[in-house]
Amino acid sequence: MGYLITPVFSPKKALHAAHMIQFDLIVTCTTTIPDDRRSLTGELARCSPDATLILLAECDAMPANDQLDGVNSVLYRPLTAEDIDSVVESTLKGFAAHLPPPRTDRERRRKSVD
Repeated sequence: MGYLITPVFSPKKALHAAHMIQFDLIVTCTTTIPDDRRSLTGELARCSPDATLILLAECDAMPANDQLDGVNSVLYRPLTAEDIDSVVESTLKGFAAHLPPPRTDRERRRKSVD
């Protein structure tokens, strides 16, 4: 089983990708911005309601409640690649029987033409 990975490096690009692509799993790390009424995780969960959302957080920072909107798992740094792999594998295996089939027909990105 392979993965299609879409790396993005800003909240705006993450939301754009979530609008364009139907994800099964989203892994994000984000900090709380004071006086921001919206949370990135809440917006990602709204854009991709069927996706499992994993938040990577600093070990000395407890995420704010609004930052946990739609979050399925929280991992605290520092972590290893094995830590992330373990959670991703267990998350996908745990939900494998319940995952809907891929919905590429709902994606707005362009399809390649042979």
